[in-house]
Amino acid sequence: MTPDALSDEKWQFLFSFLNASQASIVIADARAPDFPIVFVNPTFERVTGYTRAEALGRNCRFLQNDDRDQPELPAVAQALASGNPVQVVLRNYRKNGELFWNKLHLFPFPDAEGTITHFIGAQHDVTLEHSLVDTLERVAAERAGLIERLDRKRDQLARLSLDLINAQEAERKAVARELHDELGQRLTALNMLLHRSLPYFQAGEAHALWRQAEQEMGSLVELVRDMSVSLRPPGLDYFGLEPTIRELLTRQFRDGAGWIFEYAGLPRRLAPEIEITVFRIIQESVTNIQRHARARHVVVEVNGGAAGMELELIVRDDGRGFDPARLAELAHAGRSGLSGMRERVGLLGGAFEVDSRPGGGTRIVVTLPLAPREGA
Repeated sequence: MTPDALSDEKWQFLFSFLNASQASIVIADARAPDFPIVFVNPTFERVTGYTRAEALGRNCRFLQNDDRDQPELPAVAQALASGNPVQVVLRNYRKNGELFWNKLHLFPFPDAEGTITHFIGAQHDVTLEHSLVDTLERVAAERAGLIERLDRKRDQLARLSLDLINAQEAERKAVARELHDELGQRLTALNMLLHRSLPYFQAGEAHALWRQAEQEMGSLVELVRDMSVSLRPPGLDYFGLEPTIRELLTRQFRDGAGWIFEYAGLPRRLAPEIEITVFRIIQESVTNIQRHARARHVVVEVNGGAAGMELELIVRDDGRGFDPARLAELAHAGRSGLSGMRERVGLLGGAFEVDSRPGGGTRIVVTLPLAPREGA
């Protein structure tokens, strides 16, 4: 079909428009068998490499070569059979065999009586867009794989870190037992021998030396006891968290700040990882308060948490406080164990918050799931 063969003004206008279009345009005859091509514009020739003479009279499927197993082709066949428009993306091939992705807009063209006489196909080469989408999908898949590997590495590192902490606690427990059972017993025996020797040191200077030795021995026994309890409080294994915390606060604040301790809404015994973590956080907090806060009042609260499936720990004081923005600086100077607390809580799947300001005291809030995370 050529413009010269057309007398209808509608077709004349259409052909003029289509010939000037930058889109690749194909017109197929809907009345002839197998929908032969009756028109292609110059853009079609430029995009596909086929001349008008090579395309006329053929069905558009020749652009697919032998690549006929495409999921969009049934939609094209159905549109041609029903006379409905359709939009699909097909794999087409240029005359030189090069693949390109063709976004096809196919719509019917009726005559004045409404009978569909032709189908017009507007083709757009979307190879670049398709390539970009493929690239983005590949990058997204690679990114997802990288994130998955990083998550596995992070989980592995978390397990190793927790194993290290557990190993450290086991080592502390062993050292504490050695201090208490071995060195403590030997010091006790030595103290008994010292007292048995008292009759031999009744003279003035000798007695003074004995008294000095007795005081040094008492101080040494007390030091070993404090070291043993600090390494691993025996009460934690035998009596549980509440009495052990109370004993810690009593011992640490016997000559210092006033304190209040509340423990409610929790079972008598918790998972060992939870108990030792809570104890260590309170122990570190109390140490920081004594060394740096100069607080007059300290409150320690341990409760079952609002959800009932977690433990909430709150340690607050009315001491000097600090600027939370300086945490990294304080940690570098060895003046803060907050980073270690935060890491330990995170390994158990908990949350750690610090609220403090210079001159306004400090408030530490820790939330831990009562059941430690899997693998912990």
